[in-house]
Amino acid sequence: MKLLIAFSPLIVPIVFQEQISCVYLTKSASSGYYQDADFVIGGLFSLRETAGDIEHRLDFKYTVDPLDVVYADLTKHYQHILAMVFAIEKINKDPNILFNMSLGFYLFNVDFIEMKAVESSMALLSGESPPIPNYSCRPEKTDKLVAVIGGISTGISTQISRVLSLYNVPQISYAPFDQSLGTRVQLQSPYQFPVHTTALYQGIIQLLLYFTWVWVGLVVPDDMRGELFLRDITEKMTNHGLCVALAEKIPEFSATDTVNPSHFMEKVTMTRVIVAFGDTHDFMIIVYLIIFYAPFGNVWITTSDWDITILPIEQNLIYTYFGGGLSFSFHMDEILGFKDFLRSVQPRKYPHDIFIQDVWSILFECPYFDQHGNRELSQCEPNGSLSTRPLHLWDMKTSPSSYKVHAAVYAIAQAVHEELSLRVEVHSFDKSVLWAPLPWKLHPFLQRGQLGRSSNEGNVANKQVSATKLDIFNYQSLQGGTKAQVKVGEFVFESHSVQHFSLNEELITWGEHHNQTPFSVCSQSCPLGFRKTPVEGKPFCCFDCILCPDGEIANKTGIYKMILNVEISRNVLNLEIYRNSSEC
Repeated sequence: MKLLIAFSPLIVPIVFQEQISCVYLTKSASSGYYQDADFVIGGLFSLRETAGDIEHRLDFKYTVDPLDVVYADLTKHYQHILAMVFAIEKINKDPNILFNMSLGFYLFNVDFIEMKAVESSMALLSGESPPIPNYSCRPEKTDKLVAVIGGISTGISTQISRVLSLYNVPQISYAPFDQSLGTRVQLQSPYQFPVHTTALYQGIIQLLLYFTWVWVGLVVPDDMRGELFLRDITEKMTNHGLCVALAEKIPEFSATDTVNPSHFMEKVTMTRVIVAFGDTHDFMIIVYLIIFYAPFGNVWITTSDWDITILPIEQNLIYTYFGGGLSFSFHMDEILGFKDFLRSVQPRKYPHDIFIQDVWSILFECPYFDQHGNRELSQCEPNGSLSTRPLHLWDMKTSPSSYKVHAAVYAIAQAVHEELSLRVEVHSFDKSVLWAPLPWKLHPFLQRGQLGRSSNEGNVANKQVSATKLDIFNYQSLQGGTKAQVKVGEFVFESHSVQHFSLNEELITWGEHHNQTPFSVCSQSCPLGFRKTPVEGKPFCCFDCILCPDGEIANKTGIYKMILNVEISRNVLNLEIYRNSSEC
C-alpha cells in the first residue's frame, strides 16, 4: 500500500505503532464496476433518485442503505454508462490509438448524493470501496488511472473535482455547461463541453416571436446558472418586445420543504407559456407540483437537459400536463454503431456489470434473487432487447449526456495517445517505456482539444464551428398511445445578423388542453375606437383599453404587427415583430 501525498480537510490521519494496513471508514455504499486494462478511466454516474438525495448529509458516518426509499430509478441514465463501455470497446479494437495497449474502466453510481461522489472519487484513488483516504491500497488499479468522467450536475462535478484536483487527475464533466463552475472549485476545475448559449437564447426568442407569445414565464434552478439565464434571456426578451410574466427560482430537490405549492401554482397560472431552463434533477419537484396541484395546461419550452418523460409516473398523466411541450437540443450526429450496440446489450453479455441487473429488472419487469451473494435475474425474456422499451424507460436515440460521455472517452484516449507518442519518439520506439502515463501529463493535450475550463463566453464561442444548429422537438402522443419526441423544426445560428429559423407547424400537437395554437398575452388587443393606456406597476405588455376622445378614432387594431419574409429557395421563415402604439 502506497501513501498518496495531498493536503485537504478530507484527509484522515491514522497512526499505527507497528505497520500500516488498510482499514475501512464505513460500510461500502456501492461497489464499482471494474474492467482491467493497461490504462483505466474512472466514471461517476447517477442512476437513481434516493432518500439519501433528500437528506443530503455530508459526513463519513452516512451510508446509503440498499433498502432506502428510491424515488426514481432513472433507467435511461444507464445509457451514459453504455456509451462509455461502447467507446472503450471501439478504441481497444484499434491497435493504432494506444499503441496496441488497452483501455479499461472503473465505474460507480453516486446517485445524486454529493458525499457519495466524494467517497467514490476517493475509491478511484485508493483502489478500494469504501476508500482509504490518501492511501493506494490497490496500486494495480490506481497506478493505471489516467482521468475521470463525471458528474451529471454542477454540484456533483464540484465535489468530484475537490478530491481529484488534489492529485491533479483530469476530470471531464458531462453536466450541462456552467460558466460559474470554475469559481466553485478552489484548485483545478473540471473540463466542460462548451455550449453556445447565445445560439440557444436566440433560438428561444425566435420561437416566441414565431407564435407571438409575448407574455412568457421563466422557471430556473435557484443557483448561479439559473441566475445568469434570467439575466441574459430577460434582456433579450425586452429587446424584442417580449415581457416576463413571472421569474420563478426552484430550489434543489433536497430542499422541497421550502417550496410553497399554492404560491408556485398561482405564479404558473399567470401565463400560458413557460420557458424552463434546467435539468431533470433541478426540476423534479416541478413535475410533482404540476401533477398533484393540477393547473391548466401550460406550454413548456425546455432544453434536452430536462427529460420530463424520465420519472416513474404513469405516462398518460405526464402527457396530460406536459404534452405539446417544445424542447431545444443542440444537434448531434449519430454515434456510428451505437444503436446496434444497444440492441446487442444483455445481462449475459456483461456478467460483471453490477448495474445491469437492477436496470434490466425494471426495464423488463422481472425480479431477481440473490444466490450466494450474486444477483440472478429470473422470468426475464431470454432475448429481451432495449429497442422494445417505452420512452419513459428507455430511448434508443443517443441522449446529449451519452454523446458527451462518448466524446470524453475519445478525448482522453487521444490525450493518452499523444503523451505516449512523445515517449516513443524519445526512446526510439522502445515499447517497454509505454507504461501508464502520469495523469497530470495529460492536461496540455486535453487543453488543446475541444474541451475548456474558461467561463469566458468569447472563448467558448471560439471553440464552436461556424454555425450552431439546434433541433426543436415536440412531446407527442402517437397512435396507439406511444409517447415520443418528434422533431418539428430547427434553428441555425451563424451570427447575430445571420440566423435561420424553420418550423413545420403542421407536425406540432399541443397536448390535451389545446386543439389549436394557444395564445399568451397579458392584455387583449384594443378594438377600433379604443386606445391603450399603461397599467401602473405592470410591464408594457399589460394595458387597459379606453375610449378615444370625441372626434378621434384609432385607425389601427392590435398590439403587434408582424412582418413575414419567406425565402422559398432556402425554406426558411424569418419573422420580426415590433410593438404598435395603437394611438388615437
